Amino acid sequence: MSELIISPTVSLYIGAFVQWGFFMAFLYSLAHSINKPNKERVYLSLVMSISYSFSIFTNLDTVTYLDFLFSDILTLLVIISLRRLWHDGITYLYIITGLAINSTLHFLMHYDIYISNNTSYWWLWNAYVIGVNAADFIMVAIFFINKDFLALAAIKIWFHNSIMKRNRSSG
Repeated sequence: MSELIISPTVSLYIGAFVQWGFFMAFLYSLAHSINKPNKERVYLSLVMSISYSFSIFTNLDTVTYLDFLFSDILTLLVIISLRRLWHDGITYLYIITGLAINSTLHFLMHYDIYISNNTSYWWLWNAYVIGVNAADFIMVAIFFINKDFLALAAIKIWFHNSIMKRNRSSG
């Protein structure tokens, strides 16, 4: 099995690009919302920009997956607690989904390496690298695209309707 290795330097550049992306998303959302009553994307991009900016102060040699997990969970809690500010659910849905994916992958890597003491490379490590970076890029992109390009809203509606249908038929 071939290993997908990302050097610390490349990892640092990817992290800086994502931080820059969230900051640009904030500025874009701020400029786009001038003279408009809906400031949802401004607040959401500000929370994401602040959250990802804290990684500037982390040492990549000593940071653990648990640190990333706690950061993502804290960001999720802040966003969920501020839910009353958002009216359009597309951006919110993509950010919540991306943070949930990142949190799950951080937890799985922490469990695999620190609890299971696995030091052998396997497919989860590739899934982690690809999944976290893809989720980060998608979360940045949703602020600029502002379209349900992955059909998450449609999946959410289908899932909700199937649960309601199942509940009605079993009751």
